[in-house]
Amino acid sequence: MYLIALVIFIILVGIYNIYINLARRKKKQVSSLMVNIQVSLNLLLVIVGLIYLIFG
Repeated sequence: MYLIALVIFIILVGIYNIYINLARRKKKQVSSLMVNIQVSLNLLLVIVGLIYLIFG
């Protein structure tokens, strides 16, 4: 159950990171809120991944 949720979360964070990266390449304006969300999601992904690795 937790593994499925973790995989879905990884996919969603990956899609969001790709979206932000493509927006930057197309010279679209990326707000600081979007960057803050990206950083927060990546940190949360690392923390959840470590917790799963240790306790999983």
